[in-house]
Amino acid sequence: MLAGSLVSATVGGLLIVVPVHTPAAAGTLFGVHIAVQGVLQLLAVRRSTASAAVHWLLAGGGVAALPLGAILFAGRADTVFLLALWTGCAWLLRGLTMAISVTSPSVSHVFVYDDVLNAVIVSAGLFMTAFPFVSPEQLAHVGGFVLVATAAFEALAAARRNPRTLRAID
Repeated sequence: MLAGSLVSATVGGLLIVVPVHTPAAAGTLFGVHIAVQGVLQLLAVRRSTASAAVHWLLAGGGVAALPLGAILFAGRADTVFLLALWTGCAWLLRGLTMAISVTSPSVSHVFVYDDVLNAVIVSAGLFMTAFPFVSPEQLAHVGGFVLVATAAFEALAAARRNPRTLRAID
């Protein structure tokens, strides 16, 4: 979780600070974020002690994030609408797989931070798919602020989960 929060904070900060004039530039940053989060999710699955169904769900979400990240990184989302749509779909996928996985009986400790994090990610995904962004700059700023907020909750959840050792993954 801590590694995910660092990635979210870095990409979110770049989206806020660096001027983004084209959908391809924003797509590159969003694509990197989504692909890295997918890889981190796959790494977390390997270390997880959850049931087989939860393993398959999380692995499927991580694997699905990789081509979505590659599509955005390669500049296939050439309009603001497509970029917002694909980014929103990726965030919805991540938030829903995380939310469903914590409902498994094999997951013993679910903290309120996990629920808030899932709600933020799902809400951001819905917002990105539904809001009519007029420019890449507007999309980058909104996405950047969402990623910074997500990073804050991920870092808080990682710190509260096991305060003595901040685990980088899971």
